[in-house]
Amino acid sequence: MRKYHILTPIIGLLCVLLLQISCSDPWDEHARDNEGLTNEPLLERLEKEPESSEFLKLLRASGVDELLNGNNAYTVFAPENSRVQAVASSLQNDAEALERFVKNHIAVSTHRLNASADTVRLTMLSGKILDFVNGEIDGAAFTKTDQAGADGIYHVITEVLTPRQSLWEYMNAHKDEQQNAFILHLNDYNLHDTAVVEDPEDYYLNNEFLSEVGDVRDETKRFTYFVLNDGDFTAEAQHFLPYVNYRNHADSSYAISQYHILKDMLFDQAYDRDNLPAMLISRSNVPFPVDRSAISRSVRLSNGWIHYLDRPTLPIPNKLVDIYIEGEEPWGFSASVANRTFHRVRKDPFGELFTDIMVQNHGVSSLQVAYQTPRMYSTTYDVYWRALNDVQANVFQQQVGIFEFDTRPSEENPDQEVRESIYVFPYTNVEQNNYSEVYLGEFHLADYNRIVPILRAMGTATHGENTLVLDYLRFVPKLKTN
Repeated sequence: MRKYHILTPIIGLLCVLLLQISCSDPWDEHARDNEGLTNEPLLERLEKEPESSEFLKLLRASGVDELLNGNNAYTVFAPENSRVQAVASSLQNDAEALERFVKNHIAVSTHRLNASADTVRLTMLSGKILDFVNGEIDGAAFTKTDQAGADGIYHVITEVLTPRQSLWEYMNAHKDEQQNAFILHLNDYNLHDTAVVEDPEDYYLNNEFLSEVGDVRDETKRFTYFVLNDGDFTAEAQHFLPYVNYRNHADSSYAISQYHILKDMLFDQAYDRDNLPAMLISRSNVPFPVDRSAISRSVRLSNGWIHYLDRPTLPIPNKLVDIYIEGEEPWGFSASVANRTFHRVRKDPFGELFTDIMVQNHGVSSLQVAYQTPRMYSTTYDVYWRALNDVQANVFQQQVGIFEFDTRPSEENPDQEVRESIYVFPYTNVEQNNYSEVYLGEFHLADYNRIVPILRAMGTATHGENTLVLDYLRFVPKLKTN
């Protein structure tokens, strides 16, 4: 008991000390680190900095100095006088450019020198986002750091932080290039008849490139984009045209072909020329081989890089990627069998987990499970399935049919809509404990469009004989030979 009483005041004192430490204000700590400087407003500190005098002139001329009124904390990155003098004349007669330039050197809140390899992205008053990493901001080094005022910090840097265009701004400024012109054309032109005509929340997201490939307006993201010269872009679109026959409409088919050339030339990470990997993978899983020798010039943007190619580097076979339809992701059923439908997690002989669907003992003759695909190229496809029969003592059969995505009135009953058959594969055995793919055959898709694959059970209500099971369907597009 005596030990308890002796320890009680010590523990209490430790708790008080810990409470004081935990409640300390980071700004108070910052003030202690810069004692003697924090009583002066940031603007007054900048006025006393010899190397910030030229930037201070632009700050006041732009009117941005009124923001530094002590109501908020800011970080100012002031370029050396000689760097500011080199660009000042180009800003004198453009008030908007001057304001944007100055704001690109000021970040909200306080940011000390970041000498680590971890990138901190700073949002500047210009709306641009600059990388702060390894003792540099946007590539500019520091000659003086962490100079504190009462309402912020300033650093002196070796280069000006001229606002760069985003990829979207660059495209709009270079409309004479065919790739850019086509992307901007998508603001008002719908590639497909089913496209949304107008999005009242965001007009530009009617543009399929922005909505489906990448929203290159976004300053928070980073992109790498490749551009072909006009002649190569036209030639590539013509070369790919046979794979995108859209309702036998020449103009629409050509526009879709152009889209499919450029959609695999945008990538989500930013790579300068020297750091480009040998292979990039597009969002649609197309492998893009990188040939640095084909890059004629590169342009740095606020949210990435553009690399101009003097020749095409993406072969058509690379674009013909396999399409997988997962069995556990059906679009619909021909009858209600929810209580007999199972999504199963299985492990293959190599230890890889996968999920499939099994519909068993449902009592429905010729039960159908429908799926839908993305838009598929107009070419011939080899079709495979993986279907695991591991819980039944018998072999059963099932079949796959390929149907048009668009419906049309039935000839027998005009009020009823039906899907026309493209091809129906024969019933195929689902052997016991077979983890391998099974080749079903091939079919030809004449039109660029979605399709509806249908998995159909045997025409019997007998349990065990009308089972359906599917891990995936795989569609392998074939290269055209003529």
